[in-house]
Amino acid sequence: MEKKRGLWVTLALAMTITVIIAYASTSTNQSGVLARSNTLEDPNNSPSTEEKSIDSMAIGTDNPIGDTVSGDAVVQKSFTVNAGHGHIKLSMNNHSSHSVFVSLTHNNTGKVYFSQEIAGKENFTWKNFEQGFEQGVRGGDYTLQWSGGGSKVNGDFSGVTGSSISDVMN
Repeated sequence: MEKKRGLWVTLALAMTITVIIAYASTSTNQSGVLARSNTLEDPNNSPSTEEKSIDSMAIGTDNPIGDTVSGDAVVQKSFTVNAGHGHIKLSMNNHSSHSVFVSLTHNNTGKVYFSQEIAGKENFTWKNFEQGFEQGVRGGDYTLQWSGGGSKVNGDFSGVTGSSISDVMN
């Protein structure tokens, strides 16, 4: 009986280690670029990314945001969601012929609200209440990261927040 228990413990440990190694090896591609992960890549560690400053914008119902996203393999844009205006709508357009990965992260907590692949020449609109965040997102600073998987990013985005869902329905 003691030998069977030892065998099961050994098998469980081996399976756990295998899963950890498999997860770690599939979370980034060969270039170290984010691939469908809930972890943001540090653009300063990517060999295919030039340094680029992060633009900061405030977003609100009376102050919508929007910007082009282009030039590097990884581009980050920052904006602030004011307290009490946690309902958010972001529209993203990929103008390139290759897929990009876009993620939205709350800077203070590291919470990733979405990580989405957008196919070439396609668009994606994210609304918090349609994606499981019916109460809204936290106020604070956010980073919208675009990763071209080694190719240069070429797109644009626009966004608006509101104090209620009806503020961001259109």
